[in-house]
Amino acid sequence: MSKLIREKNMKNNPIPEETGTEMLSTGLPKGLIKRVKTFCDERKITIQDFVIDAIIEKLALVHKERRKRPRL
Repeated sequence: MSKLIREKNMKNNPIPEETGTEMLSTGLPKGLIKRVKTFCDERKITIQDFVIDAIIEKLALVHKERRKRPRL
């Protein structure tokens, strides 16, 4: 592979360590993907930003629920 092609690929697909992100591959129902795309298009946000916000929100909710349970 030529140096030019490698540089182009690195710009389009940065190495996860450089961006502080990792790839997460998951299978989702087509209907759900379509709803997410429509939602993101209407609000002019990226799907990645939507997913990040949703995960953060869900983890905060789970943590909050755990804190409500009585401890021994």
